[in-house]
Amino acid sequence: TTLFCYIFRGSFDMYRSTNDLPFKEIFTVDFEFYGEEGEIKTPVCMAVRDLKSGAVCRYWQDELLNMEEPPFDTGVKSLFVAYYASAEIAMFKVLGWEPPANILDLFTEFVCNTNGQEPRFGRGLVGALKYFNLSSIGAEEKDQMRRLILSRGPWSQKQKIDILDYCQTDVDVLVPLLEAMVARWINSPNELGRAQLRGRYMTAVAAMEYNGVPIDVPLLTLLQANWSKIQLKLVEEVDRSYGVYEGKTFKVKKFEAYLAKNSIAWPRLESGKLNLKRETFSDRSKTEPRIAPLHALRKTLSVLNLNNLAVGPDERNRCMISAFKAKTGRNQPSNSQFIFGPAKWFRGLIKPAEGNSIAYLDWSSQEIAVAAALSGDEKMWNDYATGDPYISFAIQAGLAPIGANKLTHPYERSLCKQIVLGTQYGMSARGMADRTGIHIIEAQELLQKHGETYRAFWTWAKQNVNTGLAGFPLSTKFGWRMCVGAGSKPKPNTFLNWPMQAHGAEMLRFACCLATEAGLKVCAPIHDALLLEAPTSEITEQIARLSGHMREASEFILGTGKFCGVEAEVFHYPDRYMDENGKDMWGRIMRLLEEVQP
Repeated sequence: TTLFCYIFRGSFDMYRSTNDLPFKEIFTVDFEFYGEEGEIKTPVCMAVRDLKSGAVCRYWQDELLNMEEPPFDTGVKSLFVAYYASAEIAMFKVLGWEPPANILDLFTEFVCNTNGQEPRFGRGLVGALKYFNLSSIGAEEKDQMRRLILSRGPWSQKQKIDILDYCQTDVDVLVPLLEAMVARWINSPNELGRAQLRGRYMTAVAAMEYNGVPIDVPLLTLLQANWSKIQLKLVEEVDRSYGVYEGKTFKVKKFEAYLAKNSIAWPRLESGKLNLKRETFSDRSKTEPRIAPLHALRKTLSVLNLNNLAVGPDERNRCMISAFKAKTGRNQPSNSQFIFGPAKWFRGLIKPAEGNSIAYLDWSSQEIAVAAALSGDEKMWNDYATGDPYISFAIQAGLAPIGANKLTHPYERSLCKQIVLGTQYGMSARGMADRTGIHIIEAQELLQKHGETYRAFWTWAKQNVNTGLAGFPLSTKFGWRMCVGAGSKPKPNTFLNWPMQAHGAEMLRFACCLATEAGLKVCAPIHDALLLEAPTSEITEQIARLSGHMREASEFILGTGKFCGVEAEVFHYPDRYMDENGKDMWGRIMRLLEEVQP
């Protein structure tokens, strides 16, 4: 708690310019670097501007590699300013430097304060400068310099000077951009503290991107070489039960005939055509087991090129975590480059090195806990505290008897999970019926039962919707905000689930900060979970430590005495990571790989 409590010091001081910020020194910093996705990036140069003195220092690659620490103060009395700071902190890690104590990332502040709008020129540095009517380097010139840097050299003396000049332009323009943001947004101790928390998370992002996820590259190479053959055999094998494919092409009319023959309800679009979106297949497969293998097949066939997975020469998956990219503040890494992006069987490629173990730790029913705690709905919180809010609702709805659990009533639990989570997205009775396969009248009754059971939650949720629709900002406890732009026509559901998702994102960020600063090797954040790696001899102790940090982070969000439970799965070498929902498809693909590649 000491990490964050300084935010709430109750001061009403206002900052009008950078001169009012409570730091002895302020530095704007930028690195240039190169490297392919999957690789640890290599620094090319660095430029630093001291706002107090106005001095600018520039350093080339050879100078940086010979420095044991940064050539400027990064202690508690100084402020480090950058735009998308995780890129700069990644260079600190490469160079073996300790990260700055105080980080202000102007990217996170620009995204936070324009969230819900669509800045005309995007959210990059150039877009932020134009938003404030500040001058910047031209996009064409910027692209030209990036191509030069990414060429990896060797560079002529003139090219080196050009690259250093280009690097300096970024630290120079950060000065007026910082002034503009201080005047408009970062103008009080509370706002500065919240901004520093977001900057602190970018340090954790840099650490996780640097760590990467261990991948079984020999197996990946075999899959890549035989992927087309495997896909054909996979379709042939799975489709025997459905008869809906011709080659690798999904035939809608054949699927429609299969549904009719087997009396399986399926949602349709307004046009009357079948709804064939991936989300629809995912939802229906949860309450209609016969669809699950077909859904897994379609998702697997969508992985057209296994070469897109970003794996470095050290056999670790790395890609941009894309922090704060979603309106909720959640990360949005590339689905094709990130190991957790494609079909769940694909995660079987995650394998710890000899002597190591990995653990997947996630908060149990995080969104339910957030909704219950923030709305003050004690009934919902008590149901969450039972350990299974979905079974609790099933019992109250009369779908399961007292004493039921997920083993005795799996269908009823799955159905009520869809109901409980769907209501938080504003799903209608028709949508619920389509999603679950139940009759619309039954869906209406269940939605009504949910509203009657959790009255406090619904009062709070409707207030959030009304606030957002009226054009007022919604905000998390720690300042991540959303406000729709003037003239836009948002849907009410935009604001219904946002508080749960956004506070869940805050929870994840805090946990990442605490864990990485405690020296734990977090390989990746996954929505509401973290992937931990440690020597096998230490994994049990480190799981306990990470669980503690995740519990502490949840208490920051939910309030004193309330926290999310944490569940952990551990995998020791030579075992590999395996998602329960991907086991069957993994087994099929491994068997087919043996057939095509003996």
